[in-house]
Amino acid sequence: MTTHIYRLPDLLAGCPRKRGPVNPYLAEVNEEHIGWIDNCPTFRAPNDSNACKSAQLPLFMSLMFPKADAKALRAIVNYVTATIILDKINDTATVENAQQFASLYTAAFNNPSEGMKSQHTFVQLISSLSFALNESVGPSYLTDFLRANAAFAQSTVQEAVERKAAQDTSSKLTLETYLATRRDSICIKPYMIFVRSSGGLEIPRDTLGEPAIRGMEEEVINMILIANDIYSYKKELTEDNAPHNLLTVLMQDPPTSHLDLQGAIDYAGKLFESSLNRFKKCQATLPLLDEETNNMVVEYAEGLSDLFVGNIEWSVVVPRYNVFENEEHRQRRWMVL
Repeated sequence: MTTHIYRLPDLLAGCPRKRGPVNPYLAEVNEEHIGWIDNCPTFRAPNDSNACKSAQLPLFMSLMFPKADAKALRAIVNYVTATIILDKINDTATVENAQQFASLYTAAFNNPSEGMKSQHTFVQLISSLSFALNESVGPSYLTDFLRANAAFAQSTVQEAVERKAAQDTSSKLTLETYLATRRDSICIKPYMIFVRSSGGLEIPRDTLGEPAIRGMEEEVINMILIANDIYSYKKELTEDNAPHNLLTVLMQDPPTSHLDLQGAIDYAGKLFESSLNRFKKCQATLPLLDEETNNMVVEYAEGLSDLFVGNIEWSVVVPRYNVFENEEHRQRRWMVL
């Protein structure tokens, strides 16, 4: 069997430093998370249990939220667990089933107390995971959080619509149509709100609408999207030929269809670099307001940096993606297919 080596870009090279290497509450929350998996009926099968553990979600959130307290870290680990469950279910669902699960998911988050009374196992599971998150987010941020969470759920339905269209008409996603859906399905907007809530950053809404802040947020989404698709490509290729991945889309979209896989990887790396440069430019031109607001805005910008840098740090080590076959390949950034 012929194998090929593809060199991945060094996405961390130009990234800003995080506020901390890893959250100090990681060990505590990880132990609780493992215990929850072992006692959750949904993960009774060894394969399901091992897959959930191998994702190392407490490490993921500890890298993205190095300054969150134990309560906040616990809540955000629950949240990422819930989003991955929905995403996994809707990855192969019909449009009708995807809509059903997205609606059940959203309702469970919006009213977890009522959801716990449901006879539907999925609703009970999502409701149980949403309790701590809803309490941790707090009333000042909850409405925006639930709105962003609902948009994520609906984007998983749109992905099902796009899958069906591709099957029915053999049409291919373009970069534009792919990104339109993927920017919500990557599920970063809720985490941005959690950056503010966990840090107690009561930034006025009109300040959040400033072009520089909006620009930073847009590029964080783009950078996490690009990085996620680069590092998950090998896993997705093995599972279902990676139809809904940036690299695949680049190789089939007419303006970039001349690219082979290495070319698509390099192109994606340049897209990341462009987004990173714009993020830095926006960060350097943050609005000057009163001292208290300025301090919160600066803290928010640093929290946004933690999100995309932490996401990359997790992606290159987590067994879930298994990007690199050994330490030498990791150091050389070699992906073998």
